Amino acid sequence: MKRVMKRALLSAVWLVAACETLPASDAVAPEAAGIASAPIELGDWRNATEAATLAAFEQQIGARYAQGMAASAVRADLRRNDFACAANTMPSDGRGDPPTQICRKTQTANNCTHTWQVHLFENGETVERARGIYDRRCGSGTDGLLGGPG
Repeated sequence: MKRVMKRALLSAVWLVAACETLPASDAVAPEAAGIASAPIELGDWRNATEAATLAAFEQQIGARYAQGMAASAVRADLRRNDFACAANTMPSDGRGDPPTQICRKTQTANNCTHTWQVHLFENGETVERARGIYDRRCGSGTDGLLGGPG
């Protein structure tokens, strides 16, 4: 009986070890990738003007993600900061270079939806540039500028 219990326990330990989650290949420590380890600061978005919030966010994103950084590290940093990233599936309208990835975060407060986006322009495995965008929509509109609820 003891022998059967030992085998069952050992099998359970092996099963749990086999199911252990390993870090993804793009899980790069922010400091190792040259990315600030501090969280992305959204500022006083509840009280600041839309223009002030946009200017501060644009500046921070431009300073945080430099040309040549590993795209996987940038996307991992954005996910750590609660941004949802996805490949841009919108067809080009011929009016410029569309971003490769769009990362979005929304917050709702006082009947307003605040949407922050980071557009990543990638060249293979590296970021050529990153652009921060912010939008605020208040009231009962159906669609905000950046695709969030109005």
